[in-house]
Amino acid sequence: MRIPITVFSYVALSLPLLLTGCKSDQRKDPAPATTTNPATTAAEGTNKAGADSAAAAEAEALEHKLAEFAPVTITADVTALPASEQQALTALIEAARLLDPVFERQVYSGNPALSTKLSADDSRLGKARYGYFQLMRGPWDRQDALADFAQAGPRPPGGGYYPDDLTEEAFRAYLDAHPDQREALTSPYTVVRHDGDALVAVPYSEAYAEWLEPAAAKLEAAAEHTENASLATFLRARAAAFRSNDYYQSDKDWMDLDSQVEITIGPYETYEDHLMGLKAAYEAFVTVADPEASEALSKFKALLPAMEQNLPVADEVKTKRGAESPIRVVDLVFASGDARTSVQTIAFNLPNDERVRSEKGAKKVLLRNVIKTKFDAIMAPIGSRVISPEQRPLLSAEGFFQETLFHELSHSLGPAFVLGDPKNGEVKSALGASYAALEEGKADAMGAYNILYMIDEGHFPAEFRDPLLVTYFAGLLRSVRFGVTEAHGKGAALQINRYLAAKAVTFDDGSATFTVDLEAFPAALEALVRDMCMWQHNGDKAVVESQLAEHGVMSPPIAAALAKLDGIPVDIRPRYPVAGE
Repeated sequence: MRIPITVFSYVALSLPLLLTGCKSDQRKDPAPATTTNPATTAAEGTNKAGADSAAAAEAEALEHKLAEFAPVTITADVTALPASEQQALTALIEAARLLDPVFERQVYSGNPALSTKLSADDSRLGKARYGYFQLMRGPWDRQDALADFAQAGPRPPGGGYYPDDLTEEAFRAYLDAHPDQREALTSPYTVVRHDGDALVAVPYSEAYAEWLEPAAAKLEAAAEHTENASLATFLRARAAAFRSNDYYQSDKDWMDLDSQVEITIGPYETYEDHLMGLKAAYEAFVTVADPEASEALSKFKALLPAMEQNLPVADEVKTKRGAESPIRVVDLVFASGDARTSVQTIAFNLPNDERVRSEKGAKKVLLRNVIKTKFDAIMAPIGSRVISPEQRPLLSAEGFFQETLFHELSHSLGPAFVLGDPKNGEVKSALGASYAALEEGKADAMGAYNILYMIDEGHFPAEFRDPLLVTYFAGLLRSVRFGVTEAHGKGAALQINRYLAAKAVTFDDGSATFTVDLEAFPAALEALVRDMCMWQHNGDKAVVESQLAEHGVMSPPIAAALAKLDGIPVDIRPRYPVAGE
């Protein structure tokens, strides 16, 4: 059975999109008081003028950065929901809000105090700093190599998960010397603290009880309102997990969730842990599902085993995971925590627990209204500037949607354990903080590779090939704008630079545009997928770090192309009217 090229029409969003502008008020400072010493007055005036000029320049720079994130209203139609589900939805939004203060502390333990300080400064510069602080969820610029813009100093690699002064070498040495503490200290769901010379693991359920307990109560209230049994089961299990710190059963219950109102809530991704890549951040996506659109794509979950067998690696590198892997097409109603940083998620593939993946696979969730918004506001304008004129007509909303889907499907494929043996540990543990960028890059490249396989198998028409390849590559230029300190951005840079090195893509210095060699590209794509799978299979952290250091960078062609994108949003700043925003 073929999926027609117009699959995106099944999931096309007919919802209004409002792009709004914003303007910062400028406050005039009072004139300096005069003194009886003309020389002193002149010097003070010169110093103040210089300080005012510097402050104005800094404020203008931050305001420009804020303007790179377009304010948008994300809409979702919830009017047809029964009263019971609307009541449940309200409680779920309230539960999700409670994860924001948790996430802020996970990013940086000093965030609450710094937020209070910044919000009290009502000068033009103070307002700009606080606005950018809120967008970045902390005082470091996620789009500019974590540069400090709010006087906090360098970012602790471990964020708020570890003591600020703890290094990776010291932590690993402590683990070697205290093997009885290893499991607790390396758990995704504990905070590491000093106790004299010792390190102690504090369960999330204890460290964040102030917010997790009321969030659990809101989940239980929603479970009382809903008439959907699978939703009620998950909500009660997740509430119990918030209190017990054991997420295994509730992750399995989330995999079985089949409801028009859905929520993804809990500690999941480890991107904020730059020290070890272990600790999970809290986030929430409150959504309403489209069963018909989901069913139109459900056939692909049955093809995951075939995609695994088609990977360009030896059989012993291929893995077997649960093949249930439901696919959900949803509209986002509200997001919080790690789901609402500077770069907004368009799709996700969860849970990350390999035990659950081995048993039940992973669920792929596509945020339809966000995907549509980003293609129209960002993706298409980027392609129109940095893709060669003759290939611009190949840019495709359908290609963007399918690459997003197959990116998430590909997270379920490829190596999970070092050398294929659970006794050697998970790949993500072996690679540490380097894992996230490699895994995101792997999912990008493998997603395109798998779509080519689907075309060969007749599930997409042959004429979809060229639009897919050009749109996939243009999407990498969208992602690299997130910055090469961010996992998706670094993974995108790795791919772009590999394709340039393989001459599968050429860059014209004069026009600062890229051209995809449509004949040579598939071979370069296959080679990259093979390499990434083998790097993961071998679990060789040094090799991965070397590859990221060489290719996961802002090379001159990337920098030249990005310089042409002024005025195109880097990303969006969403507001959710259903949640009262």
